[in-house]
Amino acid sequence: MKLLRQTNFHIRIELSEVGFEHVSGARGERAVNIGRVMRARRRGELPPPYPNGWYALVESRDLKIEDVVPVDALGENFVVYRGADGAARVVDAYCPHLGANLGVGGTVSGNCLTCPFHQWRFDEDGVCTSIPGLEKVPKGISIKTWSCMETDGAVWVWYDAEGRAPQWVVPPVPQLDSWAYRGRNQFLVSAHIQEIPENGADVSHLNAVHTPSALSDLGAKYPILNNFIGHHVWSAEWSRSELGHMASIRIEHQYLLMKYNVLPIAGTVEQIGPAHVRLQFRSALGPLLLVQSITPLSPLLQRVVHRVYSPAYNAPVGMLFVYAEAIQFARDVAIWNHKRYVSSPQYVKSDRTIRAFRTWFAQFYSEHSKTFRDAHRSLDW
Repeated sequence: MKLLRQTNFHIRIELSEVGFEHVSGARGERAVNIGRVMRARRRGELPPPYPNGWYALVESRDLKIEDVVPVDALGENFVVYRGADGAARVVDAYCPHLGANLGVGGTVSGNCLTCPFHQWRFDEDGVCTSIPGLEKVPKGISIKTWSCMETDGAVWVWYDAEGRAPQWVVPPVPQLDSWAYRGRNQFLVSAHIQEIPENGADVSHLNAVHTPSALSDLGAKYPILNNFIGHHVWSAEWSRSELGHMASIRIEHQYLLMKYNVLPIAGTVEQIGPAHVRLQFRSALGPLLLVQSITPLSPLLQRVVHRVYSPAYNAPVGMLFVYAEAIQFARDVAIWNHKRYVSSPQYVKSDRTIRAFRTWFAQFYSEHSKTFRDAHRSLDW
């Protein structure tokens, strides 16, 4: 994995950088070969690609006052903007007049969004309040507004195939009032969205995939070296939460060096809906909070972002964790980028939590959830 574009522990990993080391060719030829490999991949019988829930569209640090950002995700074209009052808002991208994209050249005046084409102005409720050359705006002209929230360092939109209002709210994390942001890593992953949180319930994969040290992959090739460079040992327990839209995981971690546990870590993971995760870790080096967001850019392309927060006294640990977590996550990405979804696995006893996870996750699909075929067809033009 190449850690390109790394500035102040902001790590961005492109799709072709993980799991395609076996594909040969010069730069242009290799890109074509990677595309061929991906097109030849078997998909399996996939669930709907866009479950109902909250999705991160823009990171808060990238949305200043009067900023306008176009976002294509979930089969929709959104515009996210921040008004003079500091509130973030999400609307449909296209002006109802002649279809200009409000996110490309649109401007913010107060809390209103102005179209770049004919300067039609829409207020925070999406209602058109001003049209140049007209003293009175005709009734009924508006753009769709989307329910949104701002928490955990991002602006989130509520997506629901049935058009319902948000089915749950996400309370803030109290620690973030005093803890600071330490950095982020971002991956593009070629997988169905369900595959990514399902990893949390796949307890047996932790020691199968994540035993080698985050410092080096040599232990995977030469296991005898694990005693000298160290290796990870994991135990975890997945369960439903009392709140129906949440699940939780308790994690215990050891870093063994010559059989000595030099870095015990305990963690609690909250899965909030289909695409929002909070991981709180406790160790002798101090606490950390990692927030994961998954945003479907298309049916089989996910943008996964991890943001890390910590108290001031262990800031270096937080920044190092951004890097170490990226190394571990890339090991999953290398598998996701090539696997197919198996709707009816050959379960064994240790997979009981995967079965329970799939039953739990099914609640985020509903009668009018767009099928994979329909979602994929809408991309062909």
